[in-house]
Parts: sequence; structure tokens; C-alpha cells
Amino acid sequence: MERFSGMFAGLRNYWENLSERERMLVGLLGGVAALLFILLPVYLLSTSISDLEEDNQRITAALRRISHSRGRLAAQQAERAAAEMRYGRQAPSLGSFLEAKAGEREGVSISDVQHEPEREEGRFRIRHSRARFQGVDLRNAVLLMESIENSRYPVAIERIHIDHHQSGDRYNMQVGVLAYDREGGGADAGVPAAAAAEDRGGRAGPPAP
Repeated sequence: MERFSGMFAGLRNYWENLSERERMLVGLLGGVAALLFILLPVYLLSTSISDLEEDNQRITAALRRISHSRGRLAAQQAERAAAEMRYGRQAPSLGSFLEAKAGEREGVSISDVQHEPEREEGRFRIRHSRARFQGVDLRNAVLLMESIENSRYPVAIERIHIDHHQSGDRYNMQVGVLAYDREGGGADAGVPAAAAAEDRGGRAGPPAP
């Protein structure tokens, strides 16, 4: 106790020995220190709250993106499933396949079919055929290509060449088609009979040549 009394006495003597100007400066410094002591915790607290709000905004934005991506992810999964189903079915002879597709359209028939050499790419054996159609109207030409692309078999249109040598809505058309036979796949292998009877609904399909 005496020690503290001596300390306070020393401070009082120091204060009394200060000039008026020095006392003013010491008081000003004390006020600044007191102000910092009060405001610094407030500043640190407000900064922490601001950081938490920014983190919450980032988390909310990420959750929104995830929510918006669910539909796209579901569509991608459906396309992959549709592609797997297609690869499980081996396409028939491309000549027969194209003749069948042409027979679905009134007034469309194949005038010539050319078969190219087969080739291997990874796990796939790729067959390639080109068919010519003469005197086809534009509507049936579009429907024929759509029918080929939407086939339940793993086939893809490689190229299309159209000539308009006749008057009116009549065109000569050449269509190149690729069939992808996957290693270990077969005709409707591993596919339920009901599903095998339906054409695919998605745009999944074989890789581009």
C-alpha cells in the first residue's frame, strides 16, 4: 500500500512541476489514448461483422449457383445415361438402316449407297456409309436427317451435301453416316426390352468423328 502511495505522490509531484503548456499536451495525449481505447474495439468489431457478412454473401451466392446448376447437372446425367443405352445397341447394316429411314418418308428413296472401309478408334469400330437421294423436297430432307440423328442406335451424320439441279422444291442429297460399335456391346445388350423399343429423347450420342 505504501508503495502505491509513494507512486501516486511521485506522479502528483511530476504533474505539479509541469508547466501549463506541458499539462495541456499531457491531457491531450491522454484524451487521444482514451479515444483510441474506446474506438479501437468498436472498429475491430465492425470489421469482423463486415467480414462475416461478406462470407455469408459468398456462401449464399455459391448455394444459388449450386441450386441453379442442379437442372443442368440432371440433364447431363440423363444425356450420359441415354448415350450408354445407345452404345449398348449395335446399329444394323448402314445400308439397311438408311433404307428403313428413307422408307419412313413418302417420296424418299435411296439411289446409291457406298460403304467406306471400317476403322478402329479406341474401344470403337467405326463403320462409314454414304447414301444418295434424288428429287427430295426440303421438308422430307430435314425430317430424314432429324430421324437419323434421333435414332436409338449409336450413329451420327458425318456430312451432308445438297445440290439443287431441278426446278421447284426438289434436291439431290448425299448423306454420310457413321456407326459406332463399342467393344463388348451388342444388339440391345443390357437394355430392357421396353426401353430398346423407344427412340432416345436426349441429344447424347457417339463422339464426333
